[in-house]
Amino acid sequence: MPVRRLDDAGLAAVAAAITDPAVLTRYRAKVATVPGSECLWWTGAVAGRSDRERTDGGGRGRFWYAPGRVIIAHRFAYAVMHGVDALAEARLLGHRCHNPLCQRIAPDHVVVSSAAQNRCEWSVQRRLPYSPLADPRAPRRRARELRDLAREDPQLVADDLARLQELLGEQLTLW
Repeated sequence: MPVRRLDDAGLAAVAAAITDPAVLTRYRAKVATVPGSECLWWTGAVAGRSDRERTDGGGRGRFWYAPGRVIIAHRFAYAVMHGVDALAEARLLGHRCHNPLCQRIAPDHVVVSSAAQNRCEWSVQRRLPYSPLADPRAPRRRARELRDLAREDPQLVADDLARLQELLGEQLTLW
């Protein structure tokens, strides 16, 4: 199933949303900081099987930015940081952290990518014990559980990540 891109009306709605203080406040209220994590964690709705699970495992944040209009939350954040034109040009965004709930948009953290590049990174990262892709929970289950913990107390997410690291071990990089 191909991913639908925003049409001109959708891009215009995103352009209006990223300049609307009420929409920005609503978006920011759904982002939490987790102690010890460089990511900003989404606490809003999470995509599942009917959305993107067939292609990326699900678990991405979803944000309703206008009536009847929803967007992957980190794409909305990308538009806030870089503008609607940059969003329209970025067919795919790659997170270096591989955390589907991450909302941190920084040059070394989120990059414009391609399906081939994402598949290549996925095939490497899924075998690394510290990667979110190695979590024994399915991506959507992991995202929902961590999102729910972040809603309750962001420290609970940090505790869960530490538990997972203890369970899977830590593999240091060679360089």
